[in-house]
Amino acid sequence: MLQETDNTPLTDTLSLGQQFKQAREVLNLSVEEVAEKTLLKKSHIESFENDIFILKRVPPAFVKGYVRNYLRFLRLPEEWIHSVQYGEVIVPKKAKPITPIKISNVRSQTRWLKWLSSLVLLVALGMTLTWWWQEYQKDQQSRDQLVRTQEYNMVDLDNSVNILDSNILVNNSNGDSSVNNTIDSDTAAPSANTNEVSPVAPSLSVPLDASQNVQEEKTPQTETSRSEDIPQQSTTAEPTMDTVDTQKAVITDELRIEITQGQSWISVKDTKNKRLAEKLYNAGDVLSFNDYEQYQLIIGAPINVRIYYQGQDVPLQIDGRVARFKLPLAK
Repeated sequence: MLQETDNTPLTDTLSLGQQFKQAREVLNLSVEEVAEKTLLKKSHIESFENDIFILKRVPPAFVKGYVRNYLRFLRLPEEWIHSVQYGEVIVPKKAKPITPIKISNVRSQTRWLKWLSSLVLLVALGMTLTWWWQEYQKDQQSRDQLVRTQEYNMVDLDNSVNILDSNILVNNSNGDSSVNNTIDSDTAAPSANTNEVSPVAPSLSVPLDASQNVQEEKTPQTETSRSEDIPQQSTTAEPTMDTVDTQKAVITDELRIEITQGQSWISVKDTKNKRLAEKLYNAGDVLSFNDYEQYQLIIGAPINVRIYYQGQDVPLQIDGRVARFKLPLAK
């Protein structure tokens, strides 16, 4: 029976699975017995007999080996193994060339990104520079305007001083002219009297002497009046010096800034650049600071400001420019 099955060719009517089933039935073997003898799974044998040669989670090479083993067990020709497909990929002899996907040049993209990023950076840098320049111009304009106002105040002060000096000179000249006029009138009166009474000289000798005495008495009175005016002026000037001395004695602050006249921009900072004061101050304002090691000062109009440090007057250079210095002064 086995020899007859070896010589039976694979007919066109029967598939490989049907040939497996027919050969097993000829041998009077069940699926369980074939599985025990061939060490194949029962599910695999049933799949082969049902013409299922593509198994899940089983590679095609293993399925092909299982089929070859089953053919040998049933004494069937091994050539039948090539009559079915096992899920393998069949590559045609003339494969069509795969058209490559067109990929744009990566370098061109990177260059474009570089140019774009550099342009953005340049725009940002330009905006920051323009903003800084505008702020700088505003600061310069404010400082120039402050200096101009201080110069105008200085010019007005000089004009007022010149006017006062001219008024004093005019008053002095008027006083001198009045004194001279009185003296001239006094001297002119006796001369007129002498001219009138010249024919009677002996009888009027005594009145002439009296007029001379009167003239001599008038001139000492004017001199005494002048001498009396001078001490009064000196006495009136003395209390102002006393008030200055009392002001100096009263100052107990470490740093004291007084705005004596007009306006002035004042900026005061400590060693850590902390702003203690910074704005435009008017006449009469007083700033006082204590318990700081060092001060950084910016005075817009030094002519309008008086500074005391540790009770001593700090000299300021008055040249129409902004004063910048530190206290205590470097020795």
